[in-house]
Parts: sequence; structure tokens; C-alpha cells
Amino acid sequence: MLTEPGMISPQRALKNRHSLPILALIALPFAAHALMLLGIAHGNPALFVEFLTRGLVGGWLPGAPGWRDPTIGLITQPLGFLSARDWLHGIVPWWNPYSGVGMPLAAEMQTMSFFLPFVLLLKFWRGWLALLILLQILCGLFTYALLIELRLTRLAAFLGSLFYALSATFFLVPHVMGPLPFAPLLLLGIERAQRAARDGHALGWGLIPLALAYSIYGGYPEVAYADGTLAAVWTIWRFATLGAARARFAGKVALGGGIGLALTLPLVVPFFQYVRLSYLGQHADLYSWLWLLPPGAPLQLFPFIYGPVGALTPPGVSPVLSNLITASWNQLGGWFGPLASCMALVAIVRPGHRRGLVRLLAGYILIWQLRIWGFPPAVWLIDQIPLMGQTNAVRFCGPAMELACFTLLAITVDIWQTRGAMDRRAIRRLIALSLAIVVIAVVPALRSLDAWFAPGTAMPAFAIGATGAELILAIGAGFMLTRRPSRVAALMLAAIIGTDGFATAGLSQFAAPIHGTIDQTGVAYLQRHLGLARFYSLQPFGPNYPAAYGLAAIDENELPVPAAWNDYIHRHLDPYADVVMFTGSQARSIGCVLLPRAAAALQNGVFIRPQRSVVPPDQSAELRRHLASYQAIGVKYVLTPPSQDPFIAQARLPLTTVGQIPFPLAAGGVLDGAIPAGTVAMRQINRVDVLIGTYQGAARGVLRLKLCAGKVCATGHAPLATARDNHYLPIPLDRPLSVPRTTPLTYHFTHASGSAVAVWLGAFRISAPPALALRGITPPHAPLLRLVMEPPDRPPLVFHNRVMRVYRLPHPQPLFAASPACHLTPLGIDVVDTNCSTPSRLVWLEASYPGWHARVDRRAVPITPAKTIFQSISLPAGSNRVRFFYRPPFIRMSCAAALAAAVAWLALLAAQQVRVRRNPHSDQ
Repeated sequence: MLTEPGMISPQRALKNRHSLPILALIALPFAAHALMLLGIAHGNPALFVEFLTRGLVGGWLPGAPGWRDPTIGLITQPLGFLSARDWLHGIVPWWNPYSGVGMPLAAEMQTMSFFLPFVLLLKFWRGWLALLILLQILCGLFTYALLIELRLTRLAAFLGSLFYALSATFFLVPHVMGPLPFAPLLLLGIERAQRAARDGHALGWGLIPLALAYSIYGGYPEVAYADGTLAAVWTIWRFATLGAARARFAGKVALGGGIGLALTLPLVVPFFQYVRLSYLGQHADLYSWLWLLPPGAPLQLFPFIYGPVGALTPPGVSPVLSNLITASWNQLGGWFGPLASCMALVAIVRPGHRRGLVRLLAGYILIWQLRIWGFPPAVWLIDQIPLMGQTNAVRFCGPAMELACFTLLAITVDIWQTRGAMDRRAIRRLIALSLAIVVIAVVPALRSLDAWFAPGTAMPAFAIGATGAELILAIGAGFMLTRRPSRVAALMLAAIIGTDGFATAGLSQFAAPIHGTIDQTGVAYLQRHLGLARFYSLQPFGPNYPAAYGLAAIDENELPVPAAWNDYIHRHLDPYADVVMFTGSQARSIGCVLLPRAAAALQNGVFIRPQRSVVPPDQSAELRRHLASYQAIGVKYVLTPPSQDPFIAQARLPLTTVGQIPFPLAAGGVLDGAIPAGTVAMRQINRVDVLIGTYQGAARGVLRLKLCAGKVCATGHAPLATARDNHYLPIPLDRPLSVPRTTPLTYHFTHASGSAVAVWLGAFRISAPPALALRGITPPHAPLLRLVMEPPDRPPLVFHNRVMRVYRLPHPQPLFAASPACHLTPLGIDVVDTNCSTPSRLVWLEASYPGWHARVDRRAVPITPAKTIFQSISLPAGSNRVRFFYRPPFIRMSCAAALAAAVAWLALLAAQQVRVRRNPHSDQ
């Protein structure tokens, strides 16, 4: 098209019209995280879940530090780092040899391993933030393109896109961010396909394969599946409106969807294989009976009604209520807020010529809301969708509902700009509907709110201020919709809506710490000494982070979890372990009975009634009990917090520290008393720790103890000059003291000479105080003692600093072993040189799993199971090089199908471009 000199072409004019909104959508995510980008605030998840942090200084606000769900650190950051490193070294990240005893990596899905090129950003420790900002930008741009495709005004498209780009999902569940941009891109592909079908043009479906494939490669198939329900109902609605073009439209969508699904086969096939061989936790059947309870009712409308999200529970609040609020936040994948909700309601009360789309989106949100709150017909309806009952639909439907809500917001702005102000009838309907929703959301939680703020803390000020500000902005936006649209009015409305969307997204960075250091000296020690062995951590160096450093730890936080590993843990390592999060700080399971199904529905499907419950022992006790089994899987080191020694059995007396008092034991002083029979659940004692105060290091002399079980006594002493103030002083006994269950213990402390020492006392937690003969104090107080049985063969402490201790086990099994004896030279995790005088059998301590292959000097050999979950092969005599490698079953066929789909997709697009160039007036 020719233009006269000085004129601007229509294409350039269109580009200029959209440049400002696009630049704003690119800039705003950076601004929403400016404090963390500039290093003023530190939201690095590793500071919180790697458990190597010291000197942590909180932010300016209480609450979650820029993200709420720690899975962004437990899985996304460390395993994303491992995936990126594999790709950059030319390795397809199929397998993770560093968690558990080895398990699939890409097929776990949550790791984003195939989310190229985005996953490469996770090679950097701040890559999670870069990835989050990039995906927020794509969310904004793709949503803007979708809303422009719907013929909305630029302002309407910009405001709807802004809200989706800065949606609460990126804060509440940032680890599911991968699929988020591709939901609007998929809807855009459907819209273009229906337009092409309606106008009789070829193609139009080209974005559908891209959006569908990236939705799945982005990880968390639950989110992609929930987004797919929105795309499905959108497609059905468009199909119903196309008349004679329906068949053409259906063919386009089916072709695009088929190619998109074929592109995902290299990941989907291993994923389903993994699911088939895995323990799925709650995904098996519980989620059909999971919904929110009344205390969480207001959170989607008023997210700050209980104060800062993720802040500590106010003092005095009952643990039951605190757990209910926490559980509600754990289940919500996003929120709307009062302003977006109000704007969406305006679209419902005055839908305009987009009545069908408004009804579709409003109905979609309504169905999911009813499902979230456990309305039986909605629960039944959602569960009819295949596999939806096995997914946490309550949590992962949030992004799709947000997209629907923010599209309604954009439609409202468009209607206001094109049709003018709301009339009185629409205003009355809006006010009535808004009040009804507020009542429905808040009234069920009134008792919870009263109990939450009854203790009287500073929390109500934040809750009132933040919620009040949101309400004021919502009322202001509603008021602007009653005014005649003009340039000034449009700017004011944009300022109000933009302020709400930006402020709620940027607020959380003010809760991020302003200082914190990750101490990696222990990590460096392990890198120097661990070799090809494994370690087990009772908390420090959190789960999956060792994988980022190329260190093998049996700790893991995974879902799915290989069923064989689940069985091995419970049979050989820890019968009470939570295998989904097998860590030293894990939850412990107890014997219990689920409520009947009907009663469970009334209690959110997750409450249990303990019957004959057994309190499980802690991880240290199970470690001592199964120490040989830990060494049998190659565990060389055990990591603990700085104050923990897992290899000694400890028993604290049943004393409460409430009302602690110090007993000054001066030179020549004596403190003695009795411990009732049956109080101490230990068979032998060879050390006693007593909590003392040294008056800031002034105490001198020797503290002596005589401990007797009946007439059998043991003695011990410890110097006070080097004791730590207000810490336990260990006093070794000269002989192990056996303690029969029916025999009371008596103790006799003496301090012959030197400066006074304070012995801290507590009160017995028993209803009837024992008869104590304590000189100088009033019963029923007794010293705060810790009775210890320290085994003579205790593993030595080989490293310690301010964040961890490292103990070395005596007999860890090597990664490679052969019998009869062979000389083995490991060259890596999966390669070993062998020199055997006779035919032998090589055992490799890596999990046996379908897809593993072995070669002996380039000759394939069969792999057989060994030691329940490991692998073994036959070795010929002589010198050989053995190499193991993992390739998922059916992966060659899957890749071939994906490649064929990609070629077909690109060929069809290229053919259309050639056709357009040859005939510019042909179909576009």
C-alpha cells in the first residue's frame, strides 16, 4: 500500500498505538520486584529451605518473603539448577542420581526439565526470579494479544493483562508459573482458528500446538489440565456460535491440538510410566474429598483480612484456628480481590454484545467456586472430568479462574468506553450483587475473625488498612464507571485499577529479608570428602539442594515417589517416614483411623480421629536403630543441626520450663533429690547434662554428681571454667548406670570450691508432686537434666560450624562392589573400570528402574535387581569398562512421533507463507 510523503502507514500507526501498553506490561513486573532485583531485599528461597543460613534479618513487613509456597525452593530452584546444568553439558536430564537412591528427573514434571529455553535461567541462583519476571511479562503480552483479538479497547486489554501478569498465583504458588502464560496463548490460538474458519481462510490454528506443548512442558500438569478446562468450554462456546463453519473450526482445533499433544510425547510418556510405578500420596483418592472450610471463605475476596499473608499467628490464637487458616492458604492458588471482583460483576450486570462470553466466563468461575467450597453437585461434576478427582483441583484451578475474572474486568472497561456510564438499574444490581457476595464470603468467618484478633496485636491495623485500601479502590473504580467516559476519566480509572494490581503484587517484596548469608563451608567439606558416597541430613542442606552441587543425599522432596523407594524406606530405614518429603524435619505418621466417608465430607475430608495412636520415635532414634541399613545404601555422612547429636539416646525429665528459677550453688553447696520410678525411659545412662548458668563466665571450680538407681551408683564431674553460660553442661559418668523401670533415681550435686554456679530448675509435669528432698528450694522443682546414653562406637564428628555438624559412619557400602573380589576403579557415578581374575558380579547402588542399560566394553549386558532396589550385572574375567546409562522406555518412538508432528506443523505453516507470497490477495 502506497502512502503520501509525511503520512504514517496503517501498520506503523497500529504498532504505535500498542507500543505504550506493551512497554508498560514489560516494565511493571520489573518494578514489582525492584527491591529484590536491586539487592535491597533478599527473597532467595535457599535462604529459607536450604537450612544453611545465618544472620537472617527480617524485612520491613511481616509475612511471606516474596513467595509463599516453599516448593519454589524445595523443588524448582535446586532441581531446575540440575536440569539446566545437564542441558548445558549436553546431557538430557532424564535421571537424577543425587536424590534418594536415584530417580527420574524430567518425568517428575515439577522440575521444568524440558521447559526450554526458560529452564536454563535456573542455572543461576537468582534465576528463579528472572524466570518469574519473564513469565509475568509473557502473561501480560499474551493476554493483551488475546483481548485485542476479542476486539477490546487498548485500555481494557492493558488493564486485564496487567492483572493477569501480576496475579496472586505468582506469589502464592510460584512453582507452578511455567504453564501460566500459555493459557491465554491457547485461547488466542482458538480465537484465531474460529476467525479463520468463519472467514473461510486456511490455517489459523498455528498457535494451538505451541501453547499446548509449552503448557505441559512448563511443569505441573495439574495447572495445564485446569487451564485446559477453560480452553475446552471456550472451544465449545465458539463451536456453538459458528453455524456452517463448525466443521472447519473443529478440524482446525483438532489438528492443532493433536500436533500439540504429539509434541509433548517425549515428556508425557515417561511421566505416565513414572506415575504407574510410583507412590502418589494424596493424589490417589483424597482430593475428591478436599475443599475449604468457613475460616477461609473471605480469602479470595479479601486476601489481607487476617493480616499479612504468611505472617506468624498472633499470640493467643488457638492452634486449631491457626491450622485452619494455614490450610486454607495452602489450598488457594490465587485470589481476585475486591476491585477485580467488582469489575467482573459489572460485566455480568451489563454484558453488552458479548453476552455469550460473559455468561461463559461467569459460569466457569461459579462452577469452580462451588467446587472449592464443597457443593456436592459441583464436586460431582468436576470429578466427572477424567483424572480430575486425582488432582488437587481446589488449588490448581486458581490461574484459570483468574484469567476468566480478569477477562471480565477487561470487558467491563471496554463496555464503559464504548457504551458509556452505567445506568441506575445496573448500579442497583451491582450494589445488591456485591453486598450479597461480601456477606456470603465474610459471615461464615466472623467467629474465626473475632478469635483471630481477640488477643489484640498490631495485626488488625495492617488487616484493616490493607483491606480498607482495597475497598476504597474498588469503590473508586465502581464510581468511575458511573461517570461519562473521557480521556481524563479513562486515565483516572486506569490509575485506580493499575494501583490495585501493582500494589498487591509488589507488597510482598517488603517482607523479604534485608540480610542473610548462606554458609557453604560445610558444602565445600562434603565436596572434598564425599566422593561417590551419599549422606543423610536431619535438616541442614535441605532436600534436593545437594543435587544442585552434584552431591548425593538420600533426602528428597518429590511427587511422585518411586514405589520401590517408598517401600524400602518403610521396611529398612524409617517405618514412620513421610516419603514425599523424606527429610530430617519431616512430619511423622501415627496410627489412626479415617472418619467414615460421609462424616469426612463434613470435615473437609482431611480430619482424622486417632484411635490407639502410637507416638512415633524421632528420626534420630530410627537412624540409630537402622544404622546398618543406611550404610548399606552408601550413606557415609550424617548431617545435623549444630546442637544435635543423633547417635546418643537422650531423655529429658518431664519438667516444664515455665517459671524457671535458678538455684545458686555456691562453694560447699549441695543439691540433691529423687526422680520417681518410671519417669526415665532409658535402660542405661552414661552421661548427664545439666542446664547451668555461669554468671557470664564467672563460675569456677568443679561440679560433681552422684547418680544412683537404688543402691547402684555412678559418679562424674565437669569443670566450670570452660562451661557455656545458660547451656547444658555434660557430666560423663565413670560407669554406665542401669535403670530398672521400678527403681527411682536419686541425684546428689556438690560444688566443693570456686565461684557459684546457677543450676536451672523446672517443675515436674505430673499431677501429684513426688517427694523430693531438695535443700534450699521448694518442691516440686528439680534440675533441668538431660540423661544420655552415649555408645562407645559412636560415629565421630568430623566437621562442624554454625549451621551444621557432620558425622562419619564407619562402614558405608561403596557405590560399586563386585564378588568375588575384583579391583574396581570408579570413573564417575555411572562408569567403572573393573579387573577381575574370575567371572564376577558387579553391584551398583543406583535404583533399578525401567530404562536402565549397561554396556561392558560396548557390549550390552542384561541388568538384574540386586539388594531389593539396586542393579547388578555379570562381569567377565579380565579388564573391562562398564558404563550404565538411562533411556526411558518407548522414548525413541515418542521422539519420532514428536519430530513428525513438528515437521508437519512447520511444513503447513511454511506452505501457507509461500502461498501468501505468491498470491498476496489470497487467504491470510
